[in-house]
Amino acid sequence: MKKTLFVSGSLFAFVAAAVAAVVLEDASPAPSSAVAVISGAPATAVADASPALPAAVSISARGAVADAAVASAPVGYTLAYADEFNAATLNTDDWYYRIAAPYAGGYVRSQNVSLDGSALNLKFGYEDVNGDGAPDYTGGGIMSRNTFGYGYYEIRAKLFNATTGLHSSFWSMGIRRDISGAGGDPRINQDIDAGLQPEQNQLYEIDGFEHDSPDSMGMGDYKQSTSTTAHRRPYGNGASLGVNFGDWNVYGFEYTTAFTKFYVNGDLKLTIDNTTNGYVYTPQTFWLTALRTANASNTSVLPGYSQFDYFRYYNKPQLGANLVGNGAFDATPVSLFQAWNPPAWIETYDKPASYLVSDDVYNGTRSLIQTAAANFVVTTKQNLKFLPNGTYRLTARVKSSGGQSTAVMRALNYGGTERRFDIPATSAWTLVTLDNIAVTNHQATVAFSSTGTANQWLRVDDVQFVQLN
Repeated sequence: MKKTLFVSGSLFAFVAAAVAAVVLEDASPAPSSAVAVISGAPATAVADASPALPAAVSISARGAVADAAVASAPVGYTLAYADEFNAATLNTDDWYYRIAAPYAGGYVRSQNVSLDGSALNLKFGYEDVNGDGAPDYTGGGIMSRNTFGYGYYEIRAKLFNATTGLHSSFWSMGIRRDISGAGGDPRINQDIDAGLQPEQNQLYEIDGFEHDSPDSMGMGDYKQSTSTTAHRRPYGNGASLGVNFGDWNVYGFEYTTAFTKFYVNGDLKLTIDNTTNGYVYTPQTFWLTALRTANASNTSVLPGYSQFDYFRYYNKPQLGANLVGNGAFDATPVSLFQAWNPPAWIETYDKPASYLVSDDVYNGTRSLIQTAAANFVVTTKQNLKFLPNGTYRLTARVKSSGGQSTAVMRALNYGGTERRFDIPATSAWTLVTLDNIAVTNHQATVAFSSTGTANQWLRVDDVQFVQLN
C-alpha cells in the first residue's frame, strides 16, 4: 500500500542545475561598483535561478507499516526532506549506492538494494559473486547525494536478526573521493569533478544506531579526524532499549550545536554534550547500510533483509550557529588530508590556486589562500541546503594583495539577487560582512572568488553564515 509523501520529487536534479549555472557565472565575476565597509550591496547582473524546495504537507495514513511504532520530531521542528521509499526503484537523483568489493569480508553491492513500493530493502546474501564456485557474503547500502546539517533525523526500520554476524546501521558522515568501503559508485567522483561535492568531507560521523545481529545495538558519535570513538552508548540487547529489533521501530537523533540526542520509539536513550567534543561542524551525507561483520552462524536463513520505511529530516532555526562547514579551515580528516583540498569546501576552475596555509592565520591553525604563479581564476564555495528561511549574515576575516580583477565574497542562490563584497587591498586581517541576506528558498551558496595575475593573493579565515531571525 502506498504511503503519503511528506516531500516529493528530486532535490538533487535542480540543485545540480543551479550549481552548474553558478559555475558558469563564476568564470568572470564582475565587481560591484563600490566597496562596502560593513555590509555589501546587491549585485545587479546575476539573478538567482534556484527553485524553492517543495513545501511540507501534513502526515496522513501510511498503509500497513503505519501499524508499527510511530514517533514524531521534537517540538519546533519542520519537515525539510523525506524519502518515503514508495517507489519501485531507488531515486538515484537523491541517492548513491554504497558499493565496495571486497569489504568487511564480503561485497557491498547495488544489486542488494531494492524497493517494493512500501519500503527500502537491504539484502544480506550468501552467494557466489566472483564466479569461483564459493559463496560470498553480500550486503548493500545507500548514501545521500544531498548533505544535511543540524536537525532531527528519523527512520522507521525492521532489522534482520535471524543469525549472527550481520550489521545494519543508520548514520551520517561526510564522503570524499574514493572513500574506503563505499566509493564504488562512479557518480561520487563524477559529482566531485563537476563541483557538486567537496573533494574531502569525511570529518566525523553520528551513528543513530549500529545493530549487530541478532540482538545488539549501540549509538553515538565518532571523530574521524583522530579515529577515536568519542561518545557512545555501549552495545546492549533489545531488552535494554525496550525493543525487539525484528519488529518495526522508530529511531532518531537530534543534532544541535549544544547536544546530540538519540531516541528509540520516541524515548531518549543517550545525550552527548557538543559544546566540549571539539568536532569541526560540516553538513554531512546520510547513510543506510547492511553488511557482514563476521561469519553468520546460520547461512541457511540467508538471504535476509533489513527494511526501512522512510528517511525524514527536520530542521528549525539554529539562531547564531555557524552553518558553514569547516569555516575556520582547521579540520583534519582521518585520511588523505591535502592542503589543496580544503575539507568541506568545493573548488572550481583553477583548483590548484585555492589551498590551505599555516603561515598566516586569523585564528586556529590554517587559513585559505587563493593565488598562483600565473594568471588564475578560482572559486572556493559551499552549497548549503535545507536552511530554514529567514535573515542571515555572512562574515569572514580576509587579507588581500590588491590588484586582482576580482577578489570577492559572495552570497547567492538564496532566493534573491546575488550579494557581493569586493575585498580591497589590506595587509591586516579585516572583517567583511554581507548583512540581511533574506533566504527564501531553503538554500544558499557561500563563495570566495578571485581573478588575478601571477602572485596576487587573497587570504580567507573564520567564515561564518548565521541565521539572525
